[in-house]
Amino acid sequence: MLLTDLLDIPRLGLVPVVPATSAGQRVRSVYTTDLPDPGRYLDGDELVLTSTTWYREPRDADVFVAALAGAGAAALVAGTAGIGEVPDALLQACTRHGLALCTVGDEVSYAALTEAVLALLAGPAHLSPGSGLHRGLVTSMASGAGAEGLVDVFARATGVWCAVLYATGRQTAGGVPAVSDHHLGLAHRDALVAGSFPCVQPVPGGGTLTFFAVQSPVAHRPPAGYLAAAGDFRDWAPGVSDAAAEVCALLSMERVAAQERRRIEARFLSESIELIRQGRTEGAESRLRSLGLDPDGPLAVLYVSTTGSPYAGELAAVILDEVTERIPGCSAPISDEDGYLILVPAEQAGAERAAAEEAAGRLAPLMAHGCAAIGIGSPATKAAGLRTSLDEARLAHNIARLGSGSVRTATADDLSSSMLLLASVPDEVRRLYRERLIGVLERYDAEHRSDLVGTLTAFLDASGSWHRCAEQLHVHVNTLRYRLQRVEQLTGHSLATLRDRVDFCLALSIR
Repeated sequence: MLLTDLLDIPRLGLVPVVPATSAGQRVRSVYTTDLPDPGRYLDGDELVLTSTTWYREPRDADVFVAALAGAGAAALVAGTAGIGEVPDALLQACTRHGLALCTVGDEVSYAALTEAVLALLAGPAHLSPGSGLHRGLVTSMASGAGAEGLVDVFARATGVWCAVLYATGRQTAGGVPAVSDHHLGLAHRDALVAGSFPCVQPVPGGGTLTFFAVQSPVAHRPPAGYLAAAGDFRDWAPGVSDAAAEVCALLSMERVAAQERRRIEARFLSESIELIRQGRTEGAESRLRSLGLDPDGPLAVLYVSTTGSPYAGELAAVILDEVTERIPGCSAPISDEDGYLILVPAEQAGAERAAAEEAAGRLAPLMAHGCAAIGIGSPATKAAGLRTSLDEARLAHNIARLGSGSVRTATADDLSSSMLLLASVPDEVRRLYRERLIGVLERYDAEHRSDLVGTLTAFLDASGSWHRCAEQLHVHVNTLRYRLQRVEQLTGHSLATLRDRVDFCLALSIR
């Protein structure tokens, strides 16, 4: 625990004299000594208790404190029962070597202080897991109690509360008292940013959570879930961290069984989609029914791809796994070109979009400067209708990729916009088009610290209204006219013609 936490407990009677050089100074154990040079007996981060009976002259203080500082002691607690008061030389030595110094009253027993601090250091993880914990975890798993049973056995054996999270950070079992779902989600997001596990994250109001990763049963995908346990695993009793790792291993085994079922479903669904694209409707519909999907439903297609992630497009499958967990009746995700897709019952219209966007938003830290592009087709019946929905979802996804932000969504309703034309154009052609029209303005803005691109965007958003645009930009109309004249001079296009305005609109929509 932190040294500042110990100082805030009145019953310990610790009075700070020389402050710690770091507010995050940790204390991991207690050591009592009156040896003049105890450095070789320390491992680091100890709260060292001494009665200062070793002190004879100022040089003794420097030798003693240098030994503690060199061994990495957390702080020194000096008693004065034997010498009356803390020597000035000791204060100066602690200040010089950057070692925190505290005093305690003569009435404080070092034995009682040691016992109290050790109890505090043990925290909630005061129990070392017994030999029966492994058997209890395996028995719980075999009984079908699932994740809820595992965390219950673990908590009773170790005293550590924990929650099981899905890959996106959504809680699925267990819980940590005094930590809300919101704060749990924020801590999980920070753990994803940190990128290595076990990962310790603070929670609002005090305390910490340790996140352990549950390995995915599918190669090249991020963890299939996480175990969020109360406290810092580095402060736990021996064996507790190993027990937490065993819980994660059992959770991973459970995911293996579920993934095997998904793999079989995905194979049949892939065959169905291929038959739909070939126009072989009868075979496709019979396969869909064997999967529990009613082609007369109707059904809609949800298509997702991800970029910027070390897991590449596999992150899209994780997003859709979350959707299928939350919305009943969805198909298993299947790979399709550069993304993944699922079929969603039409009665869940709207819910699939919200679930996909929420899941993608939670995983945004894994996408760096990339994005999740989500395309949704119209609900359709029969195999022929599903073929249309497939095409719509794919095209809507292409439109979504042209947007901004880490999560981008488009639906079949967006297919009537000019964005559909842009989405069908190769990336390098779109970039060249924007560069030829807008590039000169961007370079001018960078060189002169102006905002011609922003002014042009505002003018087009105001439908070419000079007065409305000037009001939105908080400038005089003459200032606006001067800026837009400069735009026309630099680009060679006239804002007075509809054709050139359309060109500008298209170029600005390309990211």
